[in-house]
Order: sequence, then C-alpha cells, then structure tokens
Amino acid sequence: MRLAMIMILPVAALGTGISAAKAPPPPFEGTWMSCESYQGSSICAYTALAQRGTRVCGVQSDFATNSYYVQRFVGTARGNVVEIDKICGDPGSETDTYCAGQAPAGAEKVGWGTSDKQLSLCNGSLSGGTKGEVSACTRASARNGMPKVARPGDEGPEAEDRAWMASCVRGEEG
Repeated sequence: MRLAMIMILPVAALGTGISAAKAPPPPFEGTWMSCESYQGSSICAYTALAQRGTRVCGVQSDFATNSYYVQRFVGTARGNVVEIDKICGDPGSETDTYCAGQAPAGAEKVGWGTSDKQLSLCNGSLSGGTKGEVSACTRASARNGMPKVARPGDEGPEAEDRAWMASCVRGEEG
C-alpha cells in the first residue's frame, strides 16, 4: 500500500497543475520605451514599472524644453489600466511636487501630489491618458504607445530609481 501511494503522489501532483515552472511576470512589470533623434542625439522617454498584486510603482522620464523630467508614482492596477494614485518628481506637466529627499533647498512643495493620469496596456504597448478614460485596445492605441523593451540599457531608470521601485512594491515608498 505504501509503495502504491508513493507512486500515485507524483501523478496526482501533475494533475493539479503543481509545477516547478516560474510564474509569468505581472502584466505591469517591466520597462516601456520610445526613442527619437534630436539634434544628432538619441532622446528616449521611458516608463519602468514594478507590480505586486494590484500595487504598481513606477518611474517615468520624458524630454521636453531641452530637459529630462523624471517622476515616481504609485498606482493601482485594474485590468489593463493603472490609475496613478500619487506622484512626485521634477515639476512639469505631470506634477508640481518634488519627491522627498530629491528637492532643491527652498522648494515649496515636497512629498506626494495627486494625479489625474492613468496608464493603459494594449498588445504590449503602454499609453498614458486621463483617469476614467475608456482604454479600448485597438491597433492604433497599440501603435501610439511605447513598446516594452527587454533591456533598457543606459537610457532606462537609474539604479536609485530601480531600488526605490523594489522597496515601493513592498509598501515602503517613502
């Protein structure tokens, strides 16, 4: 009887789907990037995300008016959308609040600010929009979004930002 049970257990485990295979990463885990040429240089915008459950932490960088603007944010994933709950970073179109520990001396607004933005995932591309917008996944929305990249290289987030994202998904966003 004992020998029969020892032989049945591995077969039963196969039937339940128990496997040593690694689970796929959450949908909002990774880096999305687009680059273009500007005055002979490669200028890249990116959004890097880390996800645990519905909690999504991210760092985004964009180039405008001859400067890079970097923000950190925390959001909530619902389906193919992440609603950005709070944001901080270089003041510009996304926020007017510096992140704690990164503000210049005398900055008036430091800490988390609110956001009316969301990110939508469609066929591997990430697009921005306003909270509450219907995020229909179409060929046009996928084409206009940023594609996911396997290795962002030097154009992606700094080591400090990657470390922040890792602590943020653990609930330690600071």
